[in-house]
Amino acid sequence: MWQQPGTWLTFRRIFPVAFFMLAFAAAVLQCSFIDPDLWWHLRAGQDIVTNLAIPHTDIYSFTKSGSEWIAHEWLSEVILYGIYRFAGWGGLISVFSGLITFTLYLVYRRCAGRPYAAALAVLLAAAAASPLFGIRPQMISFLFAAIYIGLLERFAENGRTRLLFYLPPTMLLWVNLHAGYALGLGLIGLFAISVVLDGKRERALPLLLVLAACAIMVPLNPNGFRMFSYPIETLTSPSMAAYIDEWASPDFHKVTFLPLAAMLFTLLGVLALSPKRARAGTLFLLFVTGFGALRSARHIPIFGLIAAPVIARHLWELMLSRGWERWFVKPEAPAFGLTLVLNCLFLLAPAVAGAGRVWHFVAHQPSYEAVRYPVAAVNYLEKERLPGPIYNQYGWGGYLIKRLYPDYRVYIDGRADVYGDAFMTETMRTYDGLSGWRDPLERLSVGTVLVSPDAPLASLLRNDAEWKTVYEDRQAVILTRVPRVVATHPSGAPAPNDE
Repeated sequence: MWQQPGTWLTFRRIFPVAFFMLAFAAAVLQCSFIDPDLWWHLRAGQDIVTNLAIPHTDIYSFTKSGSEWIAHEWLSEVILYGIYRFAGWGGLISVFSGLITFTLYLVYRRCAGRPYAAALAVLLAAAAASPLFGIRPQMISFLFAAIYIGLLERFAENGRTRLLFYLPPTMLLWVNLHAGYALGLGLIGLFAISVVLDGKRERALPLLLVLAACAIMVPLNPNGFRMFSYPIETLTSPSMAAYIDEWASPDFHKVTFLPLAAMLFTLLGVLALSPKRARAGTLFLLFVTGFGALRSARHIPIFGLIAAPVIARHLWELMLSRGWERWFVKPEAPAFGLTLVLNCLFLLAPAVAGAGRVWHFVAHQPSYEAVRYPVAAVNYLEKERLPGPIYNQYGWGGYLIKRLYPDYRVYIDGRADVYGDAFMTETMRTYDGLSGWRDPLERLSVGTVLVSPDAPLASLLRNDAEWKTVYEDRQAVILTRVPRVVATHPSGAPAPNDE
């Protein structure tokens, strides 16, 4: 039966739609800070499609050329390149912002107290995880983790083993998309312990069996059994936490991590005040994933996937015990007149904001690119054909791969696993101008240096007679070696050594 618009445009009905449209707009804003690794992902995807082959050794650097490269994101890179080729930057930012929003919606569906308490919990989780959002394969792992947690949580509640049948085929896809597949195996193991702690021991065996089935899927990828050890090597690499911010512990002196603090305090508060005690299994999951988030910022999104429904559930229990829920569940009268107009504006504003952000990014993409990457400096380098090889700043390696390969190969880029801990440390010591900083430049016969103007290395080379500045702007400085002049006799023979 047809209903007047006012009956289905009440505030409570439109709130979830407006909320997730706003989440999409926020995701677009975060994705517009183009991830440094996106550039080499696009190049890798292009090369895989062009050559119909998945690389197993490095081809993009001159420092580690031919070294082992575990291209664990090969399928994600093909997808990224496919979206970019057929839909451009608008497609990339829309797809990944939509993926982030859909993942948050899956979390919302697991929350009690919809729409308001659930939305607050999802907002806390999204704000805490937002520094990790972007156009990057990790967002695919974020989605798959949400799917795994949802299925495992439902199985833990009702014991229906049919839910577990979806996990192995999903693992087969996940292991070819991103090394974050290991998180899926870990989640199954954690839920197996969780159900035991909750006194549901009979449900542990099906979880262990599906864990074995998922493990069987892991070698079914171009890198074979090597994918078992790769995630462990990455997690235990000292250079990851030392030189890559997202692998380090959250720094609560930075504004970006204050939402994580807010989520932690809210979680502790609702657990303490709720009239319903949290189950042992839930506390175990919170402890393990919370510890992971505090140990490495990269794991904050996973903690959010676990914590948000717990916050919503206990917040709602607290509201029920105090009688506050009546303010949020009382029947709403149909919206008419000014109320209907305001509700329509509330619904349309986030949609317009999201579409506007996408349009602005697409229309001004070069400007977004120039904010974080040395666009003008690379243009100069290409035009003048400066001598290589090039020493480049770590965060710019992926951009140089996209712009300059195969004419130039990079010194280093975001594939930290390819370069190894020793080389990463040596590279950063050179950049920071520490003891022995000159040795790699001499050993590798570096002809050009491309770094930030305020880099310690730039200051040292500006005062070095063997180097000269050939280009500089606010974003980057390029320095090249001064050709060495060899003194000769009038006959043309080299002059004898005065020593």
